Amino acid sequence: MLSNAKRTYTLADYTVECRPKGWYYARTARFGDKQELKGPYSSMASVTLMIARELKREITKRDALHAAEGVS
Repeated sequence: MLSNAKRTYTLADYTVECRPKGWYYARTARFGDKQELKGPYSSMASVTLMIARELKREITKRDALHAAEGVS
């Protein structure tokens, strides 16, 4: 039905920290949420790749929901 419709997704912000044991990341906490860091990762490239994978999963999930809504 709307297969050619423009689809835009606003994605989460992430916080990245470099600590003595390596790189850590988490979704940026808001409104009193607890930020849970994941890591350590050995390099900046490794931590950014993990964030990219999480963002891809989020886009895939939202796009599937969008497609399912259009099928009805």
